[in-house]
Amino acid sequence: MMRSALQWAILRIVPDHRENWAQAMVAELAAIERDREAVAFALSCLMACCRFRFETVISTGNRGSRMVRDRFTVLAFASGLAAGLIGLAYLLVSGAPLTMVIVNGGALIVGILLAPSLRLSARATDPVVSATALISAVILLGTAIFGYAIEEAKRWLLIGPFFIQTSLIFLPLIAICFARVQNLRTTLAVGVAAFAMAAEPDRAMAAMLFAAIAIVALKRTNRLTIGASIFCTMTFAATLVLPDRLPAVPFVDLILWSAFDIGLWVGLALWAGCLLLVCPILMVPKEERIVANYVFASSWLTLIVAAAMGAYPTPIVGYGASAIIGYFLTLIFLQPNPLERLAGRDIRTDGSDTEEALPPLRSSAPALAL
Repeated sequence: MMRSALQWAILRIVPDHRENWAQAMVAELAAIERDREAVAFALSCLMACCRFRFETVISTGNRGSRMVRDRFTVLAFASGLAAGLIGLAYLLVSGAPLTMVIVNGGALIVGILLAPSLRLSARATDPVVSATALISAVILLGTAIFGYAIEEAKRWLLIGPFFIQTSLIFLPLIAICFARVQNLRTTLAVGVAAFAMAAEPDRAMAAMLFAAIAIVALKRTNRLTIGASIFCTMTFAATLVLPDRLPAVPFVDLILWSAFDIGLWVGLALWAGCLLLVCPILMVPKEERIVANYVFASSWLTLIVAAAMGAYPTPIVGYGASAIIGYFLTLIFLQPNPLERLAGRDIRTDGSDTEEALPPLRSSAPALAL
């Protein structure tokens, strides 16, 4: 069943001009007798198909894609989809409960359904971005106060039979909103979110927010970004002092190492899936990158490093719908307004409500857990 599904995905994703290659790969896949070797081979073919599809989308990007024109956003969307498929394959070959496969698959479908929203990304106004950041911060604070606690850590909201880890959904979104618009409202949102991460406490998410805001402070140095960066540093330091006694959960935590117990190719596939989340920043020319691109890459890289070092959720490739939904939700605010990009920098147009209205510093320089 798994082999047939991968064959279908290969033939479905590959562009028309690579169809003969795909047919040859499917024929070779059918000739492999051992299921584990067949799945590993099929995953490598599927990654190649995704790359071919990337090339097709990017080659027409300058003429205008119907979905979105920003190259980084297209790459990030495709990378998240490929990583999600690798995660589903890992759950299947590792013997995870079927409910986990269904939950992750459902979250991936939700992420795909968010794709039409990407065309609205560049039209999002500063007030909309600011309001989104504030609402997200309030949800995180509510989770830290009223959320479901495990070993004194309040990181989840219980919605029906599901445990939702809200920080994986909303914290990357807040970081992107702050990278896009720096004003009093987004700064307040960052402060509230940082406090919530310290109150939960959650070292991995606090580290993610610290890294993201530090990058914004380096790229857009002013009083708001420096103040937010200092506060995030203090809240992250607080999480290092507070106890974190949550045990590792199978198929969620520490799987980047335990996957090698199943097989070498399974472990390598998980690492490849994680690296896919960071690859978009490397595939976009430097002159096209904006602050939000660096923040997006650093956010997920920090979570991957945390997952490799301790008992923290492995994003996208491990079990957990919250990270999958949070990843695709963040893409909606990732694309800049075309008028805001000039010589590789995103420039704000509303000077009264952003960092352009602030004098720069003298030292400034450019019952299922989901």
